[in-house]
Amino acid sequence: MTNDGIEWLDAELGGEGFALTMVKGMAPEVLAVNLGAQSGTLIDPDITPGALEFFHGPGSSKLPDWAMVGEAGDGWAFALEAPEVGHRDDRLAPGRDLRARHTVVDILDTTMDPPAVTVSVGGRTDWMFREYGTRDADHPISRRLVAEAGFVAFPHGVYRDDASEDSGMATVYRIIGEHYGLSLPRASVTGGRLPHVFTEPRVLLHSEARCPACGEERMLPYGGGFRGPEGYRLVCIYYRVRDVPGYPPQGCPGEISAPAVSGVVRTEPNPKYGNLRFPGTS
Repeated sequence: MTNDGIEWLDAELGGEGFALTMVKGMAPEVLAVNLGAQSGTLIDPDITPGALEFFHGPGSSKLPDWAMVGEAGDGWAFALEAPEVGHRDDRLAPGRDLRARHTVVDILDTTMDPPAVTVSVGGRTDWMFREYGTRDADHPISRRLVAEAGFVAFPHGVYRDDASEDSGMATVYRIIGEHYGLSLPRASVTGGRLPHVFTEPRVLLHSEARCPACGEERMLPYGGGFRGPEGYRLVCIYYRVRDVPGYPPQGCPGEISAPAVSGVVRTEPNPKYGNLRFPGTS
C-alpha cells in the first residue's frame, strides 16, 4: 500500500464529518466484528456489482449504520463510519473495552464541534486532543504541535493559536500519523472501493434499569450480539471508565447479568434491516 499518511483527512472527509477507528495488530474483519458487525458479512465493491450505488446512492440514509474497513498499513486496521455512531448505546461499552485492550486511534469529526482524537496504547490512554488543544504539554505530539504547527504552550496545556496560519487540522493529522505510523489508502477511501459491512444491531435493546452499584439511570448492553438474556449483560455507563470523579479509579463495577437482565430490558427488531434489498445482506 502506498504511504498516503492521514494528513488529507480534513480536506477529503472533514466537510461531511466522519468517525475513524484504527487498531494495531487486528485484521479488518475482526475490527468490524468488534464494532458490531456479524462475522462473514463483508461486502467488497470490487467483486460485488451494485455495491457502491447501494451504500452511497439515493436512499442509503435509510440503511443500518455501516462501516468501510481496510488495512491502514504497518499492521493497523481501520474502520470509517458516519460520526453519528458515537451516540449509539450499544457501541459505548464495547468501544471502551476495545481501547482498554488494544492500541487504538479514534478520530471523531462531527462538523459541529472541533475534531476530537483519543489514542490508547496497550490499553492505556496515551494522548487526547479536544477543542483544538491538549492538556498533555509534555507529550512528543504536543511539543511538535508547538514547534511545527503554530500551537501555543500554556502551563495547563497546548492549544491552537487562532492567529497562526499553520494550525490547521491537516498539520495536526500529519504529526499524529507520523508519530504512530498511520497511513490510509487515500484513493480507495475517497472512492469507497473497500469492503463495507453493517455494524448496527439487528435487535434493539432498551434498558429500563438503574445501576445497582451507583444508581445511574443509563445501563448499556455489553457483548453477546443481543441474542437473548444469555447473550449479553447490562453495565453502568461508567463501567471500566478510568478516573471519573466520584467513582473508583477503574470505574463503576455495576452490572446486571442473566437471568435478572431479562426483566429489565425491552427488545425490538431493528426496522432499518427491513430496507435491505441487496443480495447477501438480509
